[in-house]
Amino acid sequence: MPVHSRMVHKRNKHGELTDIAVPYSPNGECIFITQRTTIGNRLMLALCKEPNAKVFFGHKLVACDLNAKTAAFECIQPRDENNLGLAEGMTANEPHSERVKSKRTTGFDFIIGADGAHSLLRQQMMRQSNMDYQQSYIDALWCDFFMPPNLDGNHSLDPTFLHVWPNKESVFIALPDVGGSSRGGMVAPVADFRRLAQHPEELEAYFSRQFSGVVPNLMSAEVAKEQFLHREHLSLVSIRCGRFGFGDSCVLLGDSSHTMVPFYGMGMNTGLEDVRIFFEEFIDPAHREASYDTFCPASVNQAYTEYRRPDVQAMTDIAAEHFDELKTGVPSKTSIPRKFFEWNLQKHAPALDFISFYSRVVFGHERFSVVKRKDRYQKILFNAFLSSLCLVGLFAMAV
Repeated sequence: MPVHSRMVHKRNKHGELTDIAVPYSPNGECIFITQRTTIGNRLMLALCKEPNAKVFFGHKLVACDLNAKTAAFECIQPRDENNLGLAEGMTANEPHSERVKSKRTTGFDFIIGADGAHSLLRQQMMRQSNMDYQQSYIDALWCDFFMPPNLDGNHSLDPTFLHVWPNKESVFIALPDVGGSSRGGMVAPVADFRRLAQHPEELEAYFSRQFSGVVPNLMSAEVAKEQFLHREHLSLVSIRCGRFGFGDSCVLLGDSSHTMVPFYGMGMNTGLEDVRIFFEEFIDPAHREASYDTFCPASVNQAYTEYRRPDVQAMTDIAAEHFDELKTGVPSKTSIPRKFFEWNLQKHAPALDFISFYSRVVFGHERFSVVKRKDRYQKILFNAFLSSLCLVGLFAMAV
């Protein structure tokens, strides 16, 4: 679904609830919102149609010898081995004890770890190599909420906006979804989550105080309490890795090599870009230029790490820093003049390449490390411009 602006719902200095629209681009560009599961399901269906691909479900990596190129998997199957789905009488929620477990060890030429933030392949790499690794948490948790459509089946919020309820240390974000429903996320300090979990009767007052209008306009207090108590409260972590590959044995792509907080909405985009860059700019050229005995030579793997690492680490920092803006809801007073300046140049003098930071990150195709460097340069130029205006003004007053 296309979304052109952020709609900020916050109280003004008089205590009145106001709505402030913050466009994403001066040129009418928009972001598109969809569910991760939708993309994942479509990719899985496309993979199953590939003639040279075999898909194995119920296989969990438990060990991997990257030097010998062997991997051990724990295989979980229904008791009825003749049934490719669930055995008769079983449900998807049956405990693992009701299923047959076995182990399978296989050799491989090259293994790609795209197994997420808690990557098992990354753990194996860390045990078998000198690999720098860093993870940092912010003092907040995330809880998902589902908001049903109105009685007439339409969205209870304007679906052309991403909606934000900021409140200094917490924020509620709502995204339009198909079928008239909306998905939301509450981000609040860990202490707030713990207190509300112990005293859920305070949740309605908390929403009224922090996110005015969400309860009961989008969901009832009972529904909000039910979802808060039964949905997982997720930690918000950033992960940085010093290397993405191990010799000619494996490479980490996506969240397994870099995990970022969700506030910029660029986690999956960055992971998909990993795949494109790894194959289009490293694997494919290497195979065209020379003949190798292995799928990915160690030199190519190392070159990919050195090229990609500064960009994904820059994007990880950008996502974490964006949390501060979301909590306030709008750009700070000091950044508003700069944004006005950049947007006018971006719209009326594009040849100057004076583009806003958000547009470069979300709508551009530059490397993230280059985006950060250009942003620092633009900030210096803008500050120099402001200083010049002040000097001119002082001189005029003196004359």
